[in-house]
Parts: sequence; C-alpha cells; structure tokens
Amino acid sequence: MSAALALAWLAGASPLDAQIRGRPTQRQSTPWWFSGGAAAMVLNEIADGATQSRWKFGSDPLWQMRGTIEKATDEFTTIGLAASYGRVDVQVTPLTPGVLIGPPISPSIDPPGCPTGCAAETELYTAMAQFRSGGGPGFHTFFEAQGGVTAFRNLRVKETGDAIGTKRMQTDLSGTLGGGFGYTLSPGFAITIVQDFGMGWHAKTDLPEGTGRTWRVRTTRASLRFAL
Repeated sequence: MSAALALAWLAGASPLDAQIRGRPTQRQSTPWWFSGGAAAMVLNEIADGATQSRWKFGSDPLWQMRGTIEKATDEFTTIGLAASYGRVDVQVTPLTPGVLIGPPISPSIDPPGCPTGCAAETELYTAMAQFRSGGGPGFHTFFEAQGGVTAFRNLRVKETGDAIGTKRMQTDLSGTLGGGFGYTLSPGFAITIVQDFGMGWHAKTDLPEGTGRTWRVRTTRASLRFAL
C-alpha cells in the first residue's frame, strides 16, 4: 500500500514539476533613454550659391543645445533620434572676389546690408537618426553613428539685423561617426562625453564651376542620460 501511494505521488509530481520548469520566464523590458546637454562644433567654410557667398565659421567652437530620445534594443544598444539647435556667428564674404551681384536667378549678398563681406549670424539645426553601441556599469566606452540633416536659417548681418538672401531654410544631408566614454552614477543615470567627426553636402545650385559643396565638422558633446 505504501509503495503504491509513493508511485502515485511521483507520477503526479513529475508533470507538475515539468510545468513549473517549462513556464516561460518574464523578460525585463528594455528602457527608453533620454539625454540632454551641450555640443561644441568646429565647422569649416561653406560655399553657398543661393547668396553667392562663402560662410566662414572660423576655428572657435559653435555652441548648441542638444537632446536625444532612444529605445534600447538590448543592454548595450540603442536606436533613436537626436536634435540640436544654436545661433552661431559666421563671417560672410563674396563667393567670387569683386563680384557683388550674382546671376538674376540667384542674387548675391544684398549690397545695402553686406556689399563686400560682413560679420553675420545664422540659426543652425541638426536632426538625425542615431545608433549607439556600448555602455555598462561604472566607467564605460561606446560608439555612435548618426545620419540626417543639418539646416541653416535666417542668415543676417550681425550689426544691423539685415537679412542676407532669403529666410528660407537651407537643408544639407549630413552624417557623423564618433566615440566616447561615460560613467554610470546610478542605474539609469549616466554622464557622457563624445567626440565625433562628420561631413555634409550643401546645395550645388548656382555654384561656380569647380566650387566644392562638401563641408566637414568636428563636434565635442557632453550629456546627461536618463533611463525610463
């Protein structure tokens, strides 16, 4: 009798044990990440056919505010969107020395406001898709790749505020590659510093023959990152 009871108990326990072992484990959901900080850009000169001018940004950093929203695909990888904005100084000079008026379809620098060159300022935007790989607890390193657009708008004489060309936004395809390091202060909160390098392609409309349309940029960024 005792042996029969023992066999019955074992027969019932085995399927129950199998069900428990076979129960799917709950996977921890991957978080969303948000970041905000500052970016210092060094941008080389750009030849602009629409205003028949060269935009010389100099060697001083151009400051921008920058933020991202990212979705983690695993513990060390995120994909998301990054955007930045800043109003930056630029030196504007004629695209062709001595020529103040361009073709009729593309007027040059407005003679009353900036006849032979002037100090100016413009709004600078970026909007890019971002891939990020790396991270972890404590001190860590990571890699970032971005692709999207860089836009310039509202180019004006700095002293008088006179518009140079139209207020229409000039949008350039652009992309960057970079790497950096960070430190995780607590779970879901980190501080990071990134150095990246990139290039863009300005509109070639009305540019003189042989004038390049590509430009290069180097950016140093510092950000705080939060996970939700």
